[in-house]
Amino acid sequence: MRSVAEARPARGAGPPSFVYVPALRTLGARFTLAGEEAHYVTRVVRAREHEPLTASDGAGYVATLRVEQVRPALVLAVESAREHEPPAVARVICGAPEGERGDWLVEKLGELGVTHLHPVDTERARWPARRDERWNRLTVAALRQSRSAWRMSIQPVSGLSEAVAAARERTRWLADPDGGPIPSAGPGPAVAAIGPAPGFSDSEQKALRGSGFEPVRLAPHRLRTETAALAVAALWAAARSPAGDGDTASQA
Repeated sequence: MRSVAEARPARGAGPPSFVYVPALRTLGARFTLAGEEAHYVTRVVRAREHEPLTASDGAGYVATLRVEQVRPALVLAVESAREHEPPAVARVICGAPEGERGDWLVEKLGELGVTHLHPVDTERARWPARRDERWNRLTVAALRQSRSAWRMSIQPVSGLSEAVAAARERTRWLADPDGGPIPSAGPGPAVAAIGPAPGFSDSEQKALRGSGFEPVRLAPHRLRTETAALAVAALWAAARSPAGDGDTASQA
């Protein structure tokens, strides 16, 4: 029988670690990384000198880096960089789920490539106080996990009518257990409205239908808010290209 050490994969066998560096475009060919991401690289990833890293600024710029120095400061060198085109808008307008499920919702929608999350207060439920710092960390965690060039944007909480007015996407779904079969999910821009835990009111559903939202049934039975949102996001993700954020010809 193999020992634990023999069974363990060799270091570096997987893809390079992925980090979030918001100022990546402006840091030059060699830079010192500090703060939370430096802690992530040195303490979580435990990167060593000469190992590769991949970094994204969350706004379409991705670079391959090499660790030049770990201590006393983390010094990284840029080996190559690439611009990625913005993905097609994948917008989720979402009422409040129960309890603390909003945190899980944020992270998983980010992993699935949702570009915009728009939380809305509705007649039957309101979002608790915004947890901006917590949600920002979760979108970064989702970026690292998905290895995406683009970080999900979270809009300020608003009323439903304001969120609908801000959505320009022609493909519009309304999650509804009594809706019709799911239409074909193409790769183009799309928006979905997901009700809060108690559901949209009759007047809200009527307003959404009047704004072109097509009621769709996502499962044989009623889903929780966060489950419905993830079901939609997964359908969209499966319909798009593997990279999800098409490359441009611009490389450095």
